Amino acid sequence: MCFVHEQGPHNIRPVILSGGSGTRLWPSSRKSLPKQFISFLGTGSLFTHTVERAAAIGGTAAPIVVSSRQHGFLCRQALAEHEQGAHYILEETGRNTAPAIWFAAKASDPNDILLMMPSDHWIEDISGFAETVRRASTICAAGRWVTFGITATEPATGYGYIEVADRNEDVADVVSFTEKPERRVAEQYLASGRHFWNSGIFMVRAGACLESFERHQPALAAAAAACWESRAKRSDEDILLKPDLEAIESISIDYAIMEKEENIALLPFGGGWSDVGSWDSLSRLISDHFADQGEGAVLVNSSNVFVHNSGRTIAGIGLKDLIIVDDDNATLIVRKGETEHVKAVIDQLKSRDETVATEHSFEYRPWGMFENLLDSAACKVKRLTVDPGHHLSLQYHHKRSEHWVVVAGTATVQLGDDRHTLEAGHSIDIPLGAHHALGNDTNDPVVVIEVQMGSYFGEDDIVRVSDPYER
Repeated sequence: MCFVHEQGPHNIRPVILSGGSGTRLWPSSRKSLPKQFISFLGTGSLFTHTVERAAAIGGTAAPIVVSSRQHGFLCRQALAEHEQGAHYILEETGRNTAPAIWFAAKASDPNDILLMMPSDHWIEDISGFAETVRRASTICAAGRWVTFGITATEPATGYGYIEVADRNEDVADVVSFTEKPERRVAEQYLASGRHFWNSGIFMVRAGACLESFERHQPALAAAAAACWESRAKRSDEDILLKPDLEAIESISIDYAIMEKEENIALLPFGGGWSDVGSWDSLSRLISDHFADQGEGAVLVNSSNVFVHNSGRTIAGIGLKDLIIVDDDNATLIVRKGETEHVKAVIDQLKSRDETVATEHSFEYRPWGMFENLLDSAACKVKRLTVDPGHHLSLQYHHKRSEHWVVVAGTATVQLGDDRHTLEAGHSIDIPLGAHHALGNDTNDPVVVIEVQMGSYFGEDDIVRVSDPYER
């Protein structure tokens, strides 16, 4: 089974890989809202920029988006804003980029040329990128893999490296892939003149991609095929992969295929690229191309300090060589050059069962969003914002009752067999165990304050009777 095949010469199908959790950019990026969906640069999210790059190529087939089931609706909303159709492969459990690419290849026509793009990168020269893609498509048509090599400008240790046989060739033969090296080795690579940074962007014909998996990863291919056979097709554009995903090895495309494949070409690309993989790299990107510090930052007698905040005033005196990130309910202060240790902070928070490690105080949902205002042993208070025309699932709870107060808009409430219309200032009680649903049938947002009372307030105490979003 493949998606609808749009005909065209060297038919390019963008594959947007959006399954990452972006933990290296904590506290802004967390599992509940990863970095690809955040507007760090003030010009839209990194995912939105990826969609724009795909559209700039022109004449491509509808993209395939591979994402987690949890964040599929965010991908859909971003593409809808650009009036861009797409196909979606949603994973219940992420298994890294190699399985994701196998699924995309399986869903495509064998002659489609897949352009595999991480959704969390930044590229300055979009037209130059599009031209490089078009050049690469003619190479891929013959069954060869192509990767984009980024011209190395410093002995960076945060990137993988690709060695080529002859740097002076417009299309260079790849000799080897190397993961993030030590500083001494990176300096040797830079001096050799034959090493590029690994962009993580690859192109290959879908049929050739599947053949590479059969040669180099037969066990993974077999496990992925079994999962594919049990997929749930929710619509012509939407496939859900739920059963058997955990039986598939979690491995990157670099380890699984690229380090083993012998027939890879490299096209150099020097059009301004960043994988936005750490606060060090993001702070340089923002300082070089956008603004020096966040709105509301006041720095006195300070130098080389980067501030990213979400509205709170940050004041610093006598500071030097620091990155300060204040976002939602957490603040990170780190010396520049040390941001690779952010993971150690997250590990410590997880060891203490601190939800701040993975969750914001707010969360986006297909129907809108909620924000936690108070979370105590006695009660939990949320602010719910329901977008126009959207409804929450019909549900009930085993361990809590709820009280809803409408503070803006006109809400539609189903309680048992009864239906209520509540204007701002009106409220309703939801008894424990009662079937209930909240909706918005108007053209304006509805805001509700929800007070939960009971013995447990976790999101897993939601029993859905029916759900318009098929969760």
